[in-house]
Amino acid sequence: MYLKEKSISIALVFGLTFSTVSPVFAEEMTSQQDAQQQAGWETTEVAAKPNVHVTQGYYIIPADFVQIFSQDRAPVLTYKDGVVAKNDTVGTFETTIVVTYNDGTSEEITVSYTVDADPNVTPKPDPETPVTPDPDPVEPVKPDPETPVTPDPEPEKPVTPNPDPVEPVKPDPETPTKPDPEKPVTPDPKPTDPEQPVKPETTVLATAKNNVTLELNDATATPSTFVTKSAANVQLSFKTQPVTDKIGAQSVQITATKGSTTTTVTVNYTVVDTTKPFISQDEDVFYVWPGEEWTAEELVNATDNSGYVKVYFQNGATHLDTSSIGANSTVIVAEDASGNVSTLNFQYEVISVMGIMLYSAPSVNFDMSTDTDIYGGTEPDTTLFVITEESEEVLAETRVDYSGSYHAVLDRPLQPGETAYLIAVDDNGGVSDVTHYTYGTKQVQEVKSATISKTPANSESEQSTQQAQAAGNEIVPARVNELPKTGDSSTNGFVAFGLLISATALFYLRKRS
Repeated sequence: MYLKEKSISIALVFGLTFSTVSPVFAEEMTSQQDAQQQAGWETTEVAAKPNVHVTQGYYIIPADFVQIFSQDRAPVLTYKDGVVAKNDTVGTFETTIVVTYNDGTSEEITVSYTVDADPNVTPKPDPETPVTPDPDPVEPVKPDPETPVTPDPEPEKPVTPNPDPVEPVKPDPETPTKPDPEKPVTPDPKPTDPEQPVKPETTVLATAKNNVTLELNDATATPSTFVTKSAANVQLSFKTQPVTDKIGAQSVQITATKGSTTTTVTVNYTVVDTTKPFISQDEDVFYVWPGEEWTAEELVNATDNSGYVKVYFQNGATHLDTSSIGANSTVIVAEDASGNVSTLNFQYEVISVMGIMLYSAPSVNFDMSTDTDIYGGTEPDTTLFVITEESEEVLAETRVDYSGSYHAVLDRPLQPGETAYLIAVDDNGGVSDVTHYTYGTKQVQEVKSATISKTPANSESEQSTQQAQAAGNEIVPARVNELPKTGDSSTNGFVAFGLLISATALFYLRKRS
């Protein structure tokens, strides 16, 4: 606000009375305008204010020119290109306000406004306007040259100095000295420049921090993350919520309150992504059959704060190398969209039927077993699996105790005549022969997994299998040309079901923590 010398004291008095934020004077809207504005609320979140008037020299903000009807998308108001609305000259002008929403969209609103003269400031005379002379000026009195000036007959006598001068009285330091009214007052060596505007006093409650950065999708930011309080009793709150789900430059508004005084601080900050993805392996060693195809995504758990992570083998391979029997390892990489990388040394073991230590098939206690519970015995300290014949559904997975006894509680009852396979698997991947158990009978068929080899199938082997099935309880499966992947349905109609059950059991063994 611009002030003349004679109005400085008046302005200071008013400055102590009014708010530190300079007022914006707006004319009252007519009833017709109220109705139009009410109708606009239904479709517009932010709109230009009508008939905006501001006072020359007062502090103005974007919110003085637009009306916010909804905070659903947390609109943030800024001047376009940082050009602050002009208010140092009386007249009618336009300004453009940019509204940015928390979903990343924005809009521009151009507002027309009028700058009114400050009634407390006496306008300066226009140097270009000529001063109109007085039409009847008073002529000065000229002395009459013919009339002589009569000298004073009694001239003043000279003052005789006092022979006994009185010593001057020293001023009392506690008594203020009154200025002599006849003595001129010494002007202030630094007078107020009338051309310089006198800014209104403002109360600083909080200041914006510099170079603020937030991690992508960080939900822990507080108002103190963005501003510094001027005093301990200043209360901070978010006027607009910070955006952390988009990388790049952002801004947030913080409200600082102390008593009845409130100010708003706009803070610029940057959202970055420097967090590496998280990658882990479910178990210490992963068991896999030769020839199985596993992608990197299927073998590990990988997550990232951005929600996107790319998982791949460091050596560039498409699938896990399962050509070498025994213990193996490979490096799996997890990379997010910002290029942050984590790696995992993935441990796995390629196993084959010929290399597995085989145990005897589990036995069944028919007297104790029911449609929902199966009792029996097998190799101690192994895990017993009960798997259906038709759907390969795992009905039970139970730990065998140190004595070799087990009690399998099924997920659903067996139907009369329904067949299930029982197989025991140790912690190193060794499997037992398979018990072929049909509910409702007291007979079991034992499958010798040791007879499975990798030689190609032929008609003679199929014929010998049929003869074995007709001769007794023991079924010798046909030879297959490769080990099937878990769940593969192309293995000659599941003739080699002993191998299939072993693979299924190992698949579920992988899932154990």
